[in-house]
Amino acid sequence: MKSREMYETAQEYLIENMGNQVSAGDVYYDNSTKTWNVKIISKTPHGILIVGEMHLDDEKTIVYVTPGEQVLKILRFKLKEERVLIDVPADALARIKETVPDVTVYG
Repeated sequence: MKSREMYETAQEYLIENMGNQVSAGDVYYDNSTKTWNVKIISKTPHGILIVGEMHLDDEKTIVYVTPGEQVLKILRFKLKEERVLIDVPADALARIKETVPDVTVYG
């Protein structure tokens, strides 16, 4: 299937040019631009993040790829902005509010 070929081409490019911190994600065909578009993803402890995109023509030639520096900026921004939920006893909330800046306590 054509989408599998595009995925493999994108994955090979990413390994060779951006290392193992990113990989190819979902592949879809954009009829308006006549390109195969592949999401660039990064697997983090908090989940999979989309950090860029690659466009290939029907001959598997790369016509666009998010530059590595921009991929890194996007990843840093998304990791910095990510919020998490924690489960702690109620009596620990006061200590957490004193210790962690910019924390919001619900409940």
